[in-house]
Amino acid sequence: MKPLTLQRLQVFCAVYERQSITAAARQMNLSQPTVSRHLRDLEAAIGLTLFVLDKGRVIPTVEADAIYNESRFLYDGISRLEQRIDSLRKGVGTRLLVMSVGLFAPYFVPTALRRVLDAMPGLRVAVDVGTAQQQVQAIRAGMVDVGLVIGRFQADDISTEPLGRGRLVVLSPKDGPLTRLDRVRLEDLSSVPMLGLTPRGPIGRVLNEALLERGLPFDNTVTGNTLVSVPHLVLAMQRSAVVDEFTAAFHGLDGLVTLPLEPDLPLDIQSISMGATASKVASQLFLKEIRGMLADWRAGKMQF
Repeated sequence: MKPLTLQRLQVFCAVYERQSITAAARQMNLSQPTVSRHLRDLEAAIGLTLFVLDKGRVIPTVEADAIYNESRFLYDGISRLEQRIDSLRKGVGTRLLVMSVGLFAPYFVPTALRRVLDAMPGLRVAVDVGTAQQQVQAIRAGMVDVGLVIGRFQADDISTEPLGRGRLVVLSPKDGPLTRLDRVRLEDLSSVPMLGLTPRGPIGRVLNEALLERGLPFDNTVTGNTLVSVPHLVLAMQRSAVVDEFTAAFHGLDGLVTLPLEPDLPLDIQSISMGATASKVASQLFLKEIRGMLADWRAGKMQF
């Protein structure tokens, strides 16, 4: 005996309710031969005749009446399940809580979230900016689903996922002494007024380690503790600074130029989460968008 399947029961209920194979096929987006085949297979599976033809009409038998009374609850349950799945795909009743270091806030995070909302219009989103440590605290407290950090990161209870890479560049006043160079070497930084970065942050740490490795001095008369303030300090104080390429691209200030730095000092970009929350559809879609944008950036395909 052929098995009794949900699809055959769905076809049966559709034909029963409309007393028409054509109408049932239209409702289920199936061909008429397919609907007829499912009915024959169902009748063969249960060994009963469910419909008879009368002047072109499909008339349910007594046996069909009895089966419909039992199966329609299952059919209704499947319909509710399909509606629930569709709601989940659209994000209805779900939320995405994102926290990021500031350098991704001007463009990457908003653009990725807009694309996520295009795919999941019912999703609720909350966004915040914070350091890696602040993100970890928020994730542990259940206030954030996924965070974006740069540089080295390790915590026993936090899952990480690599997303891409950035690099350090030099941000200079347009008439600054470094603008005469095609590429700025680390050695060049010791001969001009510079804006220092706190070594507590990932960018300052990478820069300071590179300078210490080469035994190079560095002017830290003025230190920027937050990246968002650095371009403004560079412009106001006419001092150059080493920043990430994203901050250099999106500061929005006139009078500054970006110069390549030699040697290449890369920054690892990764997501952090508690693990389980990272498997949420919205989280994975968000990270997919961020990863794709970073890949496009690296390949020079980014469109603003």
